[in-house]
Amino acid sequence: MNDLRERLLDRITRSLLTYEKSIKETDDHYDELGGRYDRYSASAPYSYKHLIPFWIRLLEENGADCEGFRKEYERITRKLEALERKRGRDYREKLLDRLKDDVDFYPVMLHSFAELEPYELEIPNDLSTRTAIEIYLRELERDYDLTEMKVKVSTLDEELKRKYLQNIEEILESYFDAEDPYSPESFWWKHPLKLLKEKQAMENNS
Repeated sequence: MNDLRERLLDRITRSLLTYEKSIKETDDHYDELGGRYDRYSASAPYSYKHLIPFWIRLLEENGADCEGFRKEYERITRKLEALERKRGRDYREKLLDRLKDDVDFYPVMLHSFAELEPYELEIPNDLSTRTAIEIYLRELERDYDLTEMKVKVSTLDEELKRKYLQNIEEILESYFDAEDPYSPESFWWKHPLKLLKEKQAMENNS
């Protein structure tokens, strides 16, 4: 069994357990749900909801039978759907508030991006904001008109990419786990090797 397959098996197994646990904790501590620095967040289950299917597909591409994982994911997701019905519109509003908070924080993160060291601590902490925004946008677009927010995020993305490209070599040299093979290609900030190729191509064509 190759290393990628072993890592995916471990990641999916652990993430399914955490996914289910996060749904229970969100319900049990609903009145304590808060912002980015609070212990409990309305958003806790959603990264697992959106990323576990991607990891399962990757594992299937590596020749594994994932029927058991798919059934377990569907079972847990039904629990999340039950929680959403139980808590109603208020729960979706809490998620929207988290999205707004992270979009408002994005320029703050950008201000010091790639300027603070050590990179292996600062870069993943910074990029977690961008990943959270992506998860919220995907989750909430069925409930709200997010057109203006997507335009704002796209504009901020241009600045993030500019600063990322400007410091790409230093980031890759200092932060060995910068490239995340477990993120979709659309999460471009998780794929600095592709950004490096883009930068090299631009330099060669200049």
